[in-house]
Amino acid sequence: MLESLKRNWKGMVLMLISALTLAIGSFLWKMADLGDLATAVTSIQGIFGIFIKILPGFIVYVIGAAVMTVALGYGELSVLQPMNCMSYVFALIISSIFLTEPITPLSLVGIVVIIADVITIGGASK
Repeated sequence: MLESLKRNWKGMVLMLISALTLAIGSFLWKMADLGDLATAVTSIQGIFGIFIKILPGFIVYVIGAAVMTVALGYGELSVLQPMNCMSYVFALIISSIFLTEPITPLSLVGIVVIIADVITIGGASK
């Protein structure tokens, strides 16, 4: 396990950063109040308004994807790609803090399973 960490640590750190930015981008999309979409898309001004509201989330999401692309150059794909699932853990934490969405016992089990799987797969590299 330590050998895998030594070989892939840069990629692992970058993948965690990527997963966090992907979760933040999704959160920003959730926070974009698009109002009545049927009315908004009937004019150029309405479409532009929607674009401006979703732009911050899009920018953060693209940054996360770019960081992921760079991360894949610093380690093994089979180790790094599963770490992308950490975005679900980050999204759950962000939504519980900022949107007061509850973390259920089943969600906690899911978090533990995801983290255990990422550790297991990350440590299984040869």
